[in-house]
This record gives sequence, structure tokens and C-alpha cells, in this order.
Amino acid sequence: VHEHASYQSEMSRARNLLAPLSRRVVGWAAPKRFASSVAPTPSEEELYAGGMLTGFRKTYCTPLPPSYQIDPALLSLPPTKVTTLSNGMRVATETTPGHSVSVGVFINSGSRYETEDSNGSAHFLEHMFFKGSKNRSQSELETRTENMGCRLNAYTSREQTVYYANVLKEDVGEALNTLSEMLLNSNFDPQAIEREKRTILQEMEEVEKVQEEVVFDNLHYTAYQTSPLGRTILGSEQNIKEMTRDRIINYIQANYIASRMVVVAAGNVNHEEFANMVDKAFAACPTTPTGPSVITDILPAHFTGSDIRVRDDDAPLAHVATAWETVELTHADSPATMVMQAMLGSFDQSLHGAVHSGANMISVLAGYNEREYPLAQSAMTFNTQYSDTGLFGVYYVAELDNIYECHWAVMREFQELCHSASDESVELAKKQLKATIVGQLDSNLSQVCEDIGRQMLNYGRRMSLAEMFARIDAVDAPTIRRVATDLFNDKCVAVSAKGNISTLPDYNWIRRHTWSLRY
Repeated sequence: VHEHASYQSEMSRARNLLAPLSRRVVGWAAPKRFASSVAPTPSEEELYAGGMLTGFRKTYCTPLPPSYQIDPALLSLPPTKVTTLSNGMRVATETTPGHSVSVGVFINSGSRYETEDSNGSAHFLEHMFFKGSKNRSQSELETRTENMGCRLNAYTSREQTVYYANVLKEDVGEALNTLSEMLLNSNFDPQAIEREKRTILQEMEEVEKVQEEVVFDNLHYTAYQTSPLGRTILGSEQNIKEMTRDRIINYIQANYIASRMVVVAAGNVNHEEFANMVDKAFAACPTTPTGPSVITDILPAHFTGSDIRVRDDDAPLAHVATAWETVELTHADSPATMVMQAMLGSFDQSLHGAVHSGANMISVLAGYNEREYPLAQSAMTFNTQYSDTGLFGVYYVAELDNIYECHWAVMREFQELCHSASDESVELAKKQLKATIVGQLDSNLSQVCEDIGRQMLNYGRRMSLAEMFARIDAVDAPTIRRVATDLFNDKCVAVSAKGNISTLPDYNWIRRHTWSLRY
């Protein structure tokens, strides 16, 4: 069953994690065909020896004191084992007890790797992989999947595409064969392409009805006006109507190569056996990009302070997103931005206790204000990071009469981050952030599989929870104030608004409130 989750997954995955540690993971001997390594959970001694808990971190935050204690439970978690096959494809596993396994293929390719004419190809391709291959028809693939009790899923983002399956441990090999059959041998029947055009055009109509999707697509469009990051994942209506088999194949030849793929398994799986199965299943995967769609260098993302407003006075609500440019995924200040996201918080009307939230902005928007009335129906702090840039900001939904106060509260809170972030608020946010990370990884194997694959693509390795928590714990209030000042104080913003927004302050007002005179 193809459960498409395209751009919405990008928002729910604002969990992009942490800059990599300088210390290299030590490799170990492996079979001739492979180059293997294990990312072990480091001991306290190893972390101190590598500079993780001492002065190594002083370049961007206060180093952790020698008395810092790592939770012993974090040191006993299963390691992530990594093998690089002879064709350059990487295989990563985390073995845990149980009867099921989540298997995923993570590809360093998304809408950012498209041209203006081919925009939409990555997402279109995601649909076509489920429409039959050279060796099996669509019905045969579906029957094969159903017989395993397998749930196939896929999503496309701006920089990555993912295909994964949840199966019983005895069906891991069959799931791998199904994924490789789809990715390497799809036939892309012209008639199926024409049918899928209608499906995707209908999907685009549905997406246009989702206000949040439109607001964030517009936010990227106005923030990255000269970059592929500014284009939508679905592509333009014209591009979808003009999609051809050749354009799809050109995109595959340019981007679906072994060195840009990571095959991941999380669950009851043996690493060596799984690596051998991947080696056989993906033996035919190309190793070099070819064709006219090859992009040798990704165009840099240039952030532009600007706004885009779609006013509809008949709409019941206003949907507003305000964003600053933030650091890239691998930047040393990335952990600090994660803590700031937790400090600002999120809520919706279903959270009746939000008025008592430890996040000041959320409590004000939820009703802890002079009017003792909720200013917003919902609010969400987002931290969307890419390989060389990112967007950090707040998205809220409010009625017309409350927009001005909502925006004033949001802008004031960013100034509070720059000048008044306290030790108590930072410590509370760090606890909440760590609880969120653990909760996500404990929820199901798919989350673990996704975390491994995403980190392998972003950082080239999987970061242990012990290291991740140490990085979070190293963030203190002075670090938050410094990073917030660098990113938000007197910096241009990008604004996207849709709906009944006539009372939304103009861009000059918003820009003027990115700084304050403090005597």
C-alpha cells in the first residue's frame, strides 16, 4: 500500500539532529567485498579523550565539566553497524529484540536536485515505482506485498527521498528484493504515466486546500527566490502535464546511484547477513550519474528577506509563518537551535493546559495575557534545516482581530531569546527536547530506521544518544543568547501569510521589531 507523505513529513520532521563530532569512528576488519565499521556507544572515557566533554566544545558553547555524568542506560544501547559495499552503497543496521524489522532505502535526492523544467520529477517518480516493474506487474507487486503483511511507504522531501517497508524478520530478504525490484527495474509504462498525471493533479488540488501546506510552500518560495529550494516538491501543474518517460528516466540516471543511497534495517536483524542480502539485491545499482539531468553542483541557497501574502477577506482565519535564516544541519550551533525550538514551544486548542506552559510565548498565545483570552488557535515553532541553510520561525493560526497581538508576542519572544534567555528556561527546554527524542525513537521501529537513514545521509554516521545528549547538555543560557543574537537580532525575515490577514502588520513593521533598544 502506497501511503504518500510528501511535504507534511518535512514539517513533522523538524527533528533534524546535530552536528557531527570530529572524532572518527574506528573501522574494523571486514570481508573483501565490504568496508565495514561499527558506530559504538562511546564510554565516558572515550568522550573525554575525544574532547567531547571538555575544551573541544568551547568554540561554540561552555564545555561540560569533568563532573558531568552520562546515564549508564545510554551507554548500554545497541550500536549502529555500518558497511560500505564495493559499489559505494552504505548499509546500516541497529539490532533489537522482537519479531519485526523496518527496512528503508534512503536516497540523497529530492526536489532540490531538479531544474525548473524537471521540477516535480522526484515526487512523480515516487508514484511510478509502485506501478510495476520489468519482471512483475503492479498487481503482482501488490500481491507479493500483501502476502508478506508488509506495509510499504514512501515520501519525498527537498533533499531526500525515502522508501521503506515494515515486515516480519523472516521476510527481510523478500522486502529487500521488492524494494530493489521497484527502484532498479520499474518499466514506467507510458499509459501508467498518463494515469498518474491525473492522480497527482488531484493530489495538488487537495494540497491547495490545506492552508499549512500552502503557507510553507510560499514561505520557501519567498525565502529562496533564486534557489531550487524555493520550488515546490509536487512541481508545477504544467510540468506534471508535460511529464514524460524520458524525463523520469533522466532523473533516475542522474540521481539514483549507489554512493547516494543508504539501506537501513532496524529490528531483529543480523548485520552481516543483511549486508550480504543488500549486496545481492542492489548489485545492478549504477555507480556513476549519467544523462542530461546530471547536476554537478547544487545551486547555493540565498535567503531573501521578503513576504508573500494571499489575502482572502472571506476566510475565517489567518495562517501566518515568520522565519529567519538559520544554520545548516552540520553547523556547530545546530544543537542550540533545537533547544531554542523547545523553548518557544508549540500548542493547539486540544492542549487545554497550554496557558500554563513553561514556554512564555505559548502561554501568552494560549490565553495568559491581559485579555485572558486565547490569541491563537494554534502555534508551532519550526526548525527546518538543510545541507547549507535553514528556516527557523513560528507558524500560527488566529482570527482577524488577534493577528496584531499574536505577531507582537512572537516578535517579542525572539528578542527575549536574544537578551533574556534564563538558565531555568534553558534547562527546562533541554529536558523536554531529550524526552521528545527518546519518545520518538521508542515509538516504533520505523522512527529508528528513519533516524539512522537521515543521519547517515546528513552526517555520514549515526550519532549515539549518549553523544547527542552530551551535545544538548553543553548548551547553556549564554550560548542561547549568543546564537539567537547571531540569527535573529536585526536580521531580515521571510513572511508567508494566507487568509483573512488585513490586520497583519506590514513588512517594515515586522523587520523593525527584529531589534530593540535596551538601556
